[in-house]
Amino acid sequence: MGRLPLVDPDDESAPESVRAVLRGMRDATGRDFNVIRATANHPAIFEAFLTFSSAAYAGNSLDPATRELAYLSASLANDCHY
Repeated sequence: MGRLPLVDPDDESAPESVRAVLRGMRDATGRDFNVIRATANHPAIFEAFLTFSSAAYAGNSLDPATRELAYLSASLANDCHY
C-alpha cells in the first residue's frame, strides 16, 4: 500500500478551486501543508477539513502560547515524533 498522493497547487489537472486554496495557503505561510494537500484528493473531505482546521487552529480563543502547549501535550500523549 502506497502513500496517498499530495495534490500539487500548481497541477493544472486539479480543480481550480482547490489549487487556489492551496496556493493561497502557500502564499500566506510560505509553505505547503501535506495533510491539506492529501485531503485535496477528495473535494468533500477537503472542504470539511478546511472548515475544521480553520476553527481548531485559527478561529479559536486560545492565545498562541496556550495553543502551542495543547499541540505539544497532544503530541506527547499520542507518542508523536514530530
